[in-house]
Amino acid sequence: MPHGPTQLVVVADDFGRSSGVNHAVTCALTQGIVTAASLMAGGDAFEEAVRIAHDHRRLGMGLHVTVCDGQMILSSDRVPGISGRDGRFEPSPARAGARLWRRRGQLLSEVQEEIAAQFDRAERAGVVLTHVDGHHHMHMHPLVFPIVCREASRRGIRRVRIPRGDLHDGRLTEWVLFGVLGGINRRTAARHGLAASGRVHGLARTGRVDEDYLIDLLPRLGLGLNELFVHPDLDTEEGRRELAAVTSPRVREKVAELGIELVSFAGPGTGAPS
Repeated sequence: MPHGPTQLVVVADDFGRSSGVNHAVTCALTQGIVTAASLMAGGDAFEEAVRIAHDHRRLGMGLHVTVCDGQMILSSDRVPGISGRDGRFEPSPARAGARLWRRRGQLLSEVQEEIAAQFDRAERAGVVLTHVDGHHHMHMHPLVFPIVCREASRRGIRRVRIPRGDLHDGRLTEWVLFGVLGGINRRTAARHGLAASGRVHGLARTGRVDEDYLIDLLPRLGLGLNELFVHPDLDTEEGRRELAAVTSPRVREKVAELGIELVSFAGPGTGAPS
């Protein structure tokens, strides 16, 4: 049963993908309600993101596992089945997921090797990982999720994101799909000693989180731990809108009014300042 105060972890995804994302995340941490970020190990601005993380120790850091729409860590000759000619993954999550399912006998070992390399790169950079999730939620793929859990567990990571749709936003198909995957994957996570937040928000609003959405969401949060993921980015209209939402004075005032405790997965008291 939920217990304790209402706590909220606000995670900025795609950290390290670009300088525009990195600077937006820094602003969202220092001036807004963001308390954690998920790092893309193959991102173009990975090194800059690591420097920011070291300068802002209260930013809880996770790994944003990438198996589509991003740069690979390993060379294409090492994992030729999942690599494009330019060393990048298939850009479409749907095509990447279907291809992995059709050719799983050949590709699973390559996916496992690449995911391990992503964890390794973050750890070599001195990043202390508290959680794991996935770019475009591809970590929820039934063949990818057990790999992610095994790698996280053996490295002492104890949190994984299991997103769910929100009927409040009226997206029934998404709610059903992620409900089914969530039920299966939650049991897999438990077998590997990983916990997942019971209430995860943002799936139906990816790229569309705004001030009004947050003002509506905050009073609906349950007791105990809640998770919200966002995508602030200075280089896109959608990203700037999300940055404006998480740094909105109205939103911060509503958080204070409702007595919501901003935390990271590293524990209470490590979130953004009130």
